[in-house]
Amino acid sequence: MATYNTHQKEMLLDFLKKHPDTPFSIENLAELLEKECIDAPGKSTVYRLMGQLVDKGTVKRFVKGNSRQFLYQLAGSEECHHHLHLKCTECGKLLHMRHTLSEQLINEILGENDFSVAPDSTTLFGCCKDCKLKGEDL
Repeated sequence: MATYNTHQKEMLLDFLKKHPDTPFSIENLAELLEKECIDAPGKSTVYRLMGQLVDKGTVKRFVKGNSRQFLYQLAGSEECHHHLHLKCTECGKLLHMRHTLSEQLINEILGENDFSVAPDSTTLFGCCKDCKLKGEDL
C-alpha cells in the first residue's frame, strides 16, 4: 500500500521534530497542533497518521506508567538504532543514551556475561530527573 506525505502528515512530523524528547498523547497532539496551525488535522486524522508513523518506525508508541494511555514520541534517526534508551515509568518520556556510554555498557555486558545486547530494542526503565524532582516536592 502506497503512503503519501500529505500536508497534515508533514505538519505532524515537523511538530514532533521540534519536540523530539517529549512524549504526547493523541489528544495532546491534536490540541497543540490546533493551537499552532490554522489547518491542523483533527483528532481522528492524528490517530490515523500516528498509526502509520508507528508502523513505519518513525514514531514509538508507549504505555504511560501503569495506565491504559498511550504516548507517542519521535523515534529518531538511523543513529537511534545504535544506542540504548531510557524510559521514565512515571511520565513515559523516552531518552536517548549517549552513543559512547551505550557502547561502553554493551561492551561491559559482553565481556562480563558473554551476552550480546541488541541496542535498537533495549530500553532501561526508571525515573527521569523531572519526575524525581516532582516526587521530592510532595
